[in-house]
Amino acid sequence: MNRKPILGNFPPYLKLMTFGLVILFSMIIVLLIGMLIAIPIFGTDAISNMSKMTETSDPSLIAMAKYFQIISQFAIFIIPSIIFAFLAGRNSMRYMKISHKPELTTLIYAGLSIIAAIPLINFLGEINQNIALPSSLAGIESWMQNSEKQAAQLTELFLNVNTIGALLINILMIGILPAIGEEFLFRGILQRLFHEWIKNIHVAIILTAFIFSFIHFQFYGFFPRFALGMVMGYLFYWSGSLWVPILVHFINNTFAVVVFYYTHLEGFGKTYETVGTSENLMWIALISSAIVSILLWKIYSICKKDKTNFPADESLQKAETAGT
Repeated sequence: MNRKPILGNFPPYLKLMTFGLVILFSMIIVLLIGMLIAIPIFGTDAISNMSKMTETSDPSLIAMAKYFQIISQFAIFIIPSIIFAFLAGRNSMRYMKISHKPELTTLIYAGLSIIAAIPLINFLGEINQNIALPSSLAGIESWMQNSEKQAAQLTELFLNVNTIGALLINILMIGILPAIGEEFLFRGILQRLFHEWIKNIHVAIILTAFIFSFIHFQFYGFFPRFALGMVMGYLFYWSGSLWVPILVHFINNTFAVVVFYYTHLEGFGKTYETVGTSENLMWIALISSAIVSILLWKIYSICKKDKTNFPADESLQKAETAGT
């Protein structure tokens, strides 16, 4: 007979509070260890100059910033999610639906959907950037613009590489780790907890997508990131497998990294970010929306065929509850 998980009898709101504490302690401990490891590698002077990161092209500072970016993925997303999933379910893989394998066709359609969505995502991004706040909120708007500018500068410093080795590091830092870590935290943990608490999966998906977009603190990309979070939330709910949103997240991020690398390496002036914006025909975004809708419907239909395991999230959760 399996023992009950430590947090098995906790109400959802207490689980959320516990998860917040786990994230906090993980951040403190893992980042402290990361700093101690960084000192003999990068030196104390480099750490004290972190505030100048967006104002310099010093390779050593950029390398250190990438190092801490990787460490933060483990500290904030991956490690606390694994720990909490163990406390809440005694089996982290099963709790976050990592052990459940999706249909191959589901993965293929999911991968195609995020590629097809690029014009639509860029179109939403352009709409987002054209939103102006009222004059009474000019101070907040100025702060948002400055934050966005700094984030863009840092991102460009990270992405502006010209070797395959550096490209692979960027894929690890921006493609692989965020796809795993952020999906662990947002879909694997938060969406599940919100569903348990609110008892409405649609509200849980919307709330999780909102937090997912907001937490990036890139306000002029809020709409496309929110839409992406919604799609990944439903893909997770339909398939019952975290591998589906992880794949979509990975393709979305990695595609951007690879395209940036080759367009800048070859000196092209435009990137995929202009596809579907006002510089092109807007009907491309409409076609993109139609194709994505068809692909998502195909995924929904594939998942629904197995009626004993649909919605997969609910059926697996019942099985886990019966086994504790």
